[in-house]
Amino acid sequence: MKTALIGLGRIGWQYHLPQIVKHEGFELAAVVDTNPERLREAEVAYGIRGYADAAEMLVKEAPELVVVASPTVFHRQHAMDALRAGAHVFLDKPMACSLSEAREIVDRARACNRKLMVYQPHRATAEAVAARQVLESGLLGRVYMIRRASNGYNRRADWQAFEKNGGGMLSNYGAHYIDQLLYLTGGVPEEVRCWRMREVSLGDADDVVKVIIRTANGPLLDVDISQAAALSAEPWLLLGTLGAAKLEKTDEGARFLVRYLKPDELPPLEADGCLLAKGRRYDQDGTLPWRSERFPVRPDMAVDFYDRCRAYFIEGGAPFVPVEETLRVMEILEECRTGAPVRRV
Repeated sequence: MKTALIGLGRIGWQYHLPQIVKHEGFELAAVVDTNPERLREAEVAYGIRGYADAAEMLVKEAPELVVVASPTVFHRQHAMDALRAGAHVFLDKPMACSLSEAREIVDRARACNRKLMVYQPHRATAEAVAARQVLESGLLGRVYMIRRASNGYNRRADWQAFEKNGGGMLSNYGAHYIDQLLYLTGGVPEEVRCWRMREVSLGDADDVVKVIIRTANGPLLDVDISQAAALSAEPWLLLGTLGAAKLEKTDEGARFLVRYLKPDELPPLEADGCLLAKGRRYDQDGTLPWRSERFPVRPDMAVDFYDRCRAYFIEGGAPFVPVEETLRVMEILEECRTGAPVRRV
């Protein structure tokens, strides 16, 4: 499939470009970037044609697939132009700067009968695969809350530190982790609460974000993001009625530690509404027969995203990231930005 890449920045140069070249079925024909030095670098390294203007590239190259890895503020324009030119579109996250722009892109793809998918890599990580194994094991009982945290200290000063560019950690990391948790749980968002702050960023966009999502059919989802945290919180915490799991990272590698109870090993206990607490004790259960188990997180567990791209764009398979699921993420991001409930479709 004749493929063109728009954007030779961090994600375009470090990920999309080598992945396109590596995977069979994709024929890299051209790249687009406004920076002449980046274009020359790509032309020398990959022997491909470079363009400073995406519209010119679409006319001269007529690609079948366009991978859009430009800054978020350009996603709508680049995606719409590619779809009008008859190309399928693989779009980096977040889909766009707003829900209305995202819906416009989806409507255009449907009207043009073109394929559209958004790059949501965190549903494909080894950690996500292992977390799914923990959830499906049943050891936790009924899972009532999952917390996903990404903490560090980084005084952002690049384009992603500014609202006008579609920047901020809600769009940057929030799009990742909200999609990841909805994918793992199949949760249908019912209520969203969000807090955004700017603490150490040199721009005007948020660098501290807290999102709580109450789902209609699954656990409470807690997304905790900070670029102003000198110490990190647990990156994963899964809580259930019979146990809990957290991610551990050791010299031997990463793993989920699960601490749980087996229902048939619980000692008998009856509710007692008497105001006279037995033995003046707070702990009514005493010593419980806790068990533990570990679920390894191996690099080879990760899903190859471009294999899934080939299956969808070239082989006619189902999309790994359906646009309906991407729009659900965009709805949540919109609610976080505006503070007003969004009509879900």
